[in-house]
Amino acid sequence: MKLAVVSLNSVWEDKQSNLKEVERIVASLSLKVDYVIFPEMSLTGFSISNLALAEDLESSSSLIAIQKTAKEHRMNIVFGLMISKNKKIYNSCIAVNNKGEIAGTYEKIHLFSYAGEDELIVGGNQIRSLPWNGGWGLSICFDLRFPELYQELSKENLILANIANWPKGRVSHWRALLNARAIENQSFMIGVNRTGLDGNGLEYEESSCVFSPTGEKLEPLEICEEIKIFDLNLDEAIEYRKKFPIKKDRQNTIYKEFYK
Repeated sequence: MKLAVVSLNSVWEDKQSNLKEVERIVASLSLKVDYVIFPEMSLTGFSISNLALAEDLESSSSLIAIQKTAKEHRMNIVFGLMISKNKKIYNSCIAVNNKGEIAGTYEKIHLFSYAGEDELIVGGNQIRSLPWNGGWGLSICFDLRFPELYQELSKENLILANIANWPKGRVSHWRALLNARAIENQSFMIGVNRTGLDGNGLEYEESSCVFSPTGEKLEPLEICEEIKIFDLNLDEAIEYRKKFPIKKDRQNTIYKEFYK
């Protein structure tokens, strides 16, 4: 199964410029891959204080444009967007299938209070899985530090994806946590991070990558500027889980006592 991760250098709060770049990249990948994944808040950067950037999910012009692109190029697309639903604003990960239909939306559960995200945006309260090949579990940036989320997602999914705006200063944590989530959950762990400099002066290093269910960092088949293409063998996850069935030894009844 071939997919592309895109370390987009999002232009700060410039949806039109970023949309054009997303469309260009998707077009360039047509017939090469079946899936393409972009970073958190793909079209604006991590601009959480400008709530005017949020778009209503039911009438989002950005979402409509990406749906059109997905259908035109028969591509499954995952991207990030600040959306509003029922007068509440969320940091969302949106999946659009190759027919241009919304396959699922995930609202970030663990908001980044260190940056004040929790004061401006509402946190989600539901996990999200996609019925795509292998099963996909969605997450966003800071979620990566909370392993319980991935234990639940990996029950149904062989692929776990995290889209992020993870600064260069903590990029070693990013790589270590992606590796750990892959090993703990015996799943392919995909991390897609932005690059460049954002409007807050934060620098981002190219660090998008994929770890295998055994914790090995996969080498891309192809690298072109900000794009990396990977080929995942889902049988690897299936067979490894059969050979080394970690989950059967989990003690969920005992764990529940920890949270009382």
